[in-house]
Amino acid sequence: MRRYHNKPPRRPRPKARAKAAPGAKPRWQPDSSHAALIGMLIALAALRVTIAFAVPAGVATVGDRVEFGPASTSLDKLIIPARALGNPFARAGDFCSLDVSEMSNPGGALSVMAVRADGVMLSWAGGPTSAKADCRRENQPILVSANDYEALLKTQFPKH
Repeated sequence: MRRYHNKPPRRPRPKARAKAAPGAKPRWQPDSSHAALIGMLIALAALRVTIAFAVPAGVATVGDRVEFGPASTSLDKLIIPARALGNPFARAGDFCSLDVSEMSNPGGALSVMAVRADGVMLSWAGGPTSAKADCRRENQPILVSANDYEALLKTQFPKH
């Protein structure tokens, strides 16, 4: 005899997952690539701060020109002491002077070649710079202090 069951066959139930106890969220911990990136950013920030304090903000920038002509000067009796240089890295050499009245008579221009810690290195294109101690020696650069360069700029833009 055959038996018929009224109940359908049982299917296996899925196993219950083990419940974990609620814990603290895991903290972010840098791996080696993140640590290297953070280290580089800190080093770049320190370098930028060091450069900002090492290089003073000056009035002169490379390429500036101060032009002299008969009508452009207001301080005719201004005489600025300067020194001749052999090259941009050389020590300051012989003394010479920049007489604004002498420089403006034939005309000419001073160009900023470099800004150093001890002053501004200039190149003169024009006539004689002074009657006594001329700075035009074989197109050598001229070194002037930063304050004296500001005085030269004031000849271009006089106060009214």
